[in-house]
Order: sequence, then C-alpha cells, then structure tokens
Amino acid sequence: MDFQAPQLLLLLLVLPILVWEYRRRIAKATSSAYVLFPDPKQFTALPRSAWKRHLGAGLYLLALALGVVALARPQASVLMPDNLAGVVLTIDISLSMRATDIEPSRLEAAKTAAQTFVKALPPGAKVALVSFAGYASTVVPLTADHARVLEQIDSLELARRTAIGEGLRESLSQFPLDEAGKPLGPSTVVLLSDGRNNWGVEPLEVVEEAKAMGVVVHTIGLGRRQGEEDWTSSNWMAFDEETLRAIAEATGGEYYAAESAQALMDAYRKLGKAVGWKPTRTEVSGLLTFLAGLTLASSLVVSSLRRRVV
Repeated sequence: MDFQAPQLLLLLLVLPILVWEYRRRIAKATSSAYVLFPDPKQFTALPRSAWKRHLGAGLYLLALALGVVALARPQASVLMPDNLAGVVLTIDISLSMRATDIEPSRLEAAKTAAQTFVKALPPGAKVALVSFAGYASTVVPLTADHARVLEQIDSLELARRTAIGEGLRESLSQFPLDEAGKPLGPSTVVLLSDGRNNWGVEPLEVVEEAKAMGVVVHTIGLGRRQGEEDWTSSNWMAFDEETLRAIAEATGGEYYAAESAQALMDAYRKLGKAVGWKPTRTEVSGLLTFLAGLTLASSLVVSSLRRRVV
C-alpha cells in the first residue's frame, strides 16, 4: 500500500500524546457521589472491568487513526477484470484420455476441471476452445460467450494419436494480431495433455512462435509422469513432463503435474485466479473513511452503555 499524501501520516504522532493525556487524567480522577440511601454497602459489589472501562476510548482512538490514514489517500493493488485478455483452453482428446486411473476417466475429469476454470474467468474475458489428437481443431473461437464454451467442452470426443505441437500452433492462431505481429491484449494458452507428441510438428518448435508473439503458455500434465522405466508398451499412458515443463518455462507460464482429479482441479483453480485479471492501483480512502465512521459510532454507543444511572 502507498499514499498520495504521505505527509499527513505525521498526524499519527499526535495519538501517543492523546493516550498519555488520557492515562494521566484517569490516574488523577477520583469518584464522588451523593448517596440517598441508608446503606451504601449495596454498591460495593458492582463489577469492575478495566478493559470494558477503556473500550470506548480505545475505539475512539482507533477511529482517529483510521481517519488520519484515510486523509493520506492510501492506494492498494486489486485485481480487476481485463476485457482485453484472451485465453485459449487447449485439451488433449487422444485415446489415452479414456483411461480410468483418474475417475471417472481422464477426459471426464479434464472436462469438469476446464469448466470450473471457465466459470472463474471474469465476465468479458474472451476464451477459445481448441482440441487436439492426431490433428488440432478450433472448437470455439475467441468469444465472451462463456456458456457456449462450457457447452462445447461437454461435447469433446476422443480421437487417435497425440499432436501437442499442432494443438499449440492452432491455439496461437486464435489471437488477433497487430501490425507488429503481437496480440492485441494479454494472451494465454492453457494446454493439457496426458501423453507425448507422436504426430505433426514438434512442440518446442512452436514454442519459438509463442515466444515471438509474447503469448504465455501454461501446461498441465494429466495422469502419471513418464519415468525412465516407461520405455515400454505402456509408454503411451504417461505424459511427457519434460516437454510440458519446457513449454511453460520458455513462455513464462506455469507447469502443473496432475496425477489425481483433485490435483487437476487445483491447477485449473489457481490458473483461474490469475488469467483474465490485471492488478490495478485504486484509492481505498473511502473504505477507510467508512470504517472510521463505523468505529467512531461504536465508541459512542459503548460509552453510552457504560453510563449507569442508579
């Protein structure tokens, strides 16, 4: 948090003086009363609570502090929707996505998590849907109609082979470019795959195109990681972690390994909080003024309740 008028914060130095004066007066204060009853011992059992006695003064002091901070016109960074942002959801629909090691299946888990991601996007953010197996296709071009994207995610069906590079290239083609070949706004690809590239262009070749455009690519590996022992007939069931990580790192994105449905959901949720939003500096003095007024009113109410008439 920073301030447009930080010099006004010097007024906070007055608060310790007020505290000192309050304590001095409390120490000197003596109580006096006129008792019209024959037995004043009935008042000796009245409860005494130090913190309740000073609660009203404490709230008043807090209200003054909040008011001074509000006068200094504080600014904070908050996330605001970025209507210029564009994001492409790129989903692997190869036959290995029918595996049930992630219930009910890899594909169904991917659909559910992707829909959660789309629902987290701010209204106005443009989103596209690209699927790839042996070839890549644009299911939904960039649109602010999130309901249409959610519907088409449900309709994805499996196909043969895995062409990660083709899927990435098709995703890059979704962004409108300016004369310099750069996207018109912040552009992001979220690519999910559960296998390794076995068809079409090599993914790392397309990464150079993404870097030149300034597109950020986040990658998610779904299923189980590919280890050294995976050079067997079951190799097609493991995702290529090395390639997916390299794609993300080269473009400034994040890589996630999702070996369970929960991990997949968590990955999409984290991305949903970052994609389509932009940090914006905004003045929050109005909020602090409201809190100062509320605190001052509370101090008056507490002080009024502490008065006892016998």
